[in-house]
Amino acid sequence: MKSNQLQVIPVYVDPEPQTTILWVSRHRPLASQIMELKKKLGRVRILQVTGVVPNAESVMEIALQHNAKVIVPVLPLSFIARLVELAKKHGITILFARMEAIAQVKSIEEASAIVAEAPDRRTFTTYADGTIKIHEFKQFEIIKEVKLVTEPW
Repeated sequence: MKSNQLQVIPVYVDPEPQTTILWVSRHRPLASQIMELKKKLGRVRILQVTGVVPNAESVMEIALQHNAKVIVPVLPLSFIARLVELAKKHGITILFARMEAIAQVKSIEEASAIVAEAPDRRTFTTYADGTIKIHEFKQFEIIKEVKLVTEPW
């Protein structure tokens, strides 16, 4: 299903799901993340939103269309701040997936070997400068508020 160039793809669906989760990230959820969501929420349906997200309102529109009760966003901080405001109005929980950077390497082979030690909770990201960071999922946390304080530079 497409909505403003965004695609919504079911990535995990339990039989008779109790809770729909909107996963807004270019990365699919890790097995440990799915298990943690199931442990807290019971039977779940996880829908991944892919594509370029224009604003928080578009995410909320998709969440409401699919009756999502939880959103896990990997988005710019300003988008998340606005999403938290919108979510409060609709009784939707916004979760932050706490990931810990455990290593930084230069080769895909080395990164893959480290991920392979715990593939259910590890992933890696490549950066423009050629470095590769390995992250490990620790826990989900509820985002209650985002306070962005700035000043002219």
